[in-house]
Amino acid sequence: MFVPNHLHLIVRAHVNVPPTSEKELNSWLEELVDLVGMTVVAGPTSVYVRDEGNEGVTGTITLATSHASVHVWDHEKPSLVQFDVYSCKEYSVDSVLDHLNKFSTESHEWMMIDRNEGLRVVSHGRWERSN
Repeated sequence: MFVPNHLHLIVRAHVNVPPTSEKELNSWLEELVDLVGMTVVAGPTSVYVRDEGNEGVTGTITLATSHASVHVWDHEKPSLVQFDVYSCKEYSVDSVLDHLNKFSTESHEWMMIDRNEGLRVVSHGRWERSN
């Protein structure tokens, strides 16, 4: 019997090679789901937003255990990527952060929130590329 473990990873990162198309972000989301061993039930769905000051691709993927969503601001240098993975199935934070490196990460900050009985930050980290 499946017993949910409600964990929510939130990431803010700066990257040098951001995804700039729906196809590229959809592939990244699908690879992420495979990496963490979850099951897709809908999506991925991504769109490129062209609003001035908010340019970039944004996408979501619905999982049997919840979701992942990504927002990219590709006109910033380095580009800003913010994303989250919420799942009631356990997964490795390190695997998710390693997958982010496909975009040539300059820095990232992350927080894992346990949502089982209220909201509780269970881990937090920062990383910055050394020059």
